[in-house]
Amino acid sequence: MTTRTDSAVLEWWLQRITGAIVGLYALALLVLLLAYGAPSAAEWRALFAHSGFRVVTLLALISAFYHGLIGVLHVWPDYVKDRALRAVLNGASWLAFAAYSAWAVIILFGLKQ
Repeated sequence: MTTRTDSAVLEWWLQRITGAIVGLYALALLVLLLAYGAPSAAEWRALFAHSGFRVVTLLALISAFYHGLIGVLHVWPDYVKDRALRAVLNGASWLAFAAYSAWAVIILFGLKQ
């Protein structure tokens, strides 16, 4: 049986983990930019031609989306007191998360070059 406290602790950990993933990805990109300078369009294409880089990018994007989702799901109760409206906003937040994640997959893996 899961209690609200267990869920809150899990969400706390997920916030830290997703934040760390996004931070590490940003740091890796910064190191690449500082080491090699600003890449050209051809160099970006070559970088994203590697499926490993696309997977890591997708992980970072989904982590960022989920990090934001957890945050907004915790903000709604502070500002929206009507339970029905809050439920609609929570549902819309989950739909946005799913749409952003699907869009990222399509952009990274669905387009042929």
